[in-house]
Formats: sequence, structure tokens, C-alpha cells
Amino acid sequence: MRRVELPGSDSDGPNSVVVVSYVPLLAGEPGRVLSVGDEEFNRLMAEADSLPSGLADACLWMADNGGVFPVFVLPQAHAIADHVLAWAENQPGDWFALCFAERRGRYVATLFPNLVGSVDRFEATHLVRYGDVSKAAGYELVFRPIAFVSNPRHTFRRVKALIGSTTMVGFMEPSDFTPAAPASMDLTRIHRVGPFRVCWDAKPFGFDIDTIVEQLVASDEQFESD
Repeated sequence: MRRVELPGSDSDGPNSVVVVSYVPLLAGEPGRVLSVGDEEFNRLMAEADSLPSGLADACLWMADNGGVFPVFVLPQAHAIADHVLAWAENQPGDWFALCFAERRGRYVATLFPNLVGSVDRFEATHLVRYGDVSKAAGYELVFRPIAFVSNPRHTFRRVKALIGSTTMVGFMEPSDFTPAAPASMDLTRIHRVGPFRVCWDAKPFGFDIDTIVEQLVASDEQFESD
């Protein structure tokens, strides 16, 4: 689970509000306010910890209209694809950006949520539900992006020039893909979602995720060394 902080207003409201942004397959009641540490909040965080990590086992590249788009291979892929659409209110391009970065000989592809938009949506829902904005002095964002970290032996440099400024993203179950026989893959099993704006500067929606990219790479390196 990732946590970041965003500033709020200078007001007499709460010091900080925890806003749950995108977590794969986590369903909650929009705008509901819970106190940190109460039983329901702890239950929600425990549920989030038990849900898919969002880390893909593989990233495939599929040709499309003269370009390519990535396909994340991960458990519960089809359910996650449906959840991305539902969480984004069927406007995935407004709520996620597809970010690419290269670090330490690896590449990272991540479908990153709109954190600022999450705060705005929380406040709009809070206003409707309680008749006023939260007047929080700050926000703690809890989220889990969908991501893939390559190993050092990858083909990203061969395909990156074929990635458009906007692109679809595919989702596929590990059981639908056999690495030893890629030609046998059933293309109808790819669940396409998008289009998404492509981000190359690690600043989706103006939010700097460079530290998170570094953490993803470091975690993958640690996993390999273990």
C-alpha cells in the first residue's frame, strides 16, 4: 500500500483526512468519513491489504493500428479491469495515466490514479453528504497502482517509439498466457481498457511519482535477490 500527503486548507477543520484512492478490487462507500484507528477503518485497511497487489507478472506488447499497447498479465485481471472502469466512472482516461520510466537497466509501466482528482471527488461527495467540505488541513492518500517492473533483459527500447501519446491497456489472466508458446495465446482473452494519456516524466496529473518508481524497482531487485 502506498501513502502520500497533500496539503489542504488553512482552516479550523481536522488536521488530516485519510482519502482512499484507487486500490484494486477495494469497494467502499463514497464520501464516508471514518476516524483513523476506529474498528471500521482498521477493517477497511485489513481488507485492502488482503486484495491483489496490483503488480503484474508480465507485460506483453500487442500491435495495434501501427503502434503497440501494453498488456498486464496479473491474477484476477478481468475483475481488476472491470473495477478500474467502475472506479473511474467509465472515464478511465480522466482517472488514470499510463506512466513509463527506465531505472537501473529496468523499465517500469504503471497505471497510476489521479490523486488530486481523488481528493476533489472526496470533497464533492462530502459536500453533498454533509452539507460542507471537510476543511481538512491536509490529506493522506492511500492507494495501490497497477504496475510492472521488468528484469534487466527486456525489449522496451525496441517498442517505446511505437507507443502513442494515448493508448489502450490490456489485462490478461496468467492462465491465459503460456510464455513457452506465445503464439498460442487467445487474443480474445485480452480485456482492453482506455484510452489513457501516456506519461514519460513521472508526473501524472502533475504529481511527482519518481520516489514511488524508485521504490518499485528497489522492491523488485530485493525480491530477485531473495
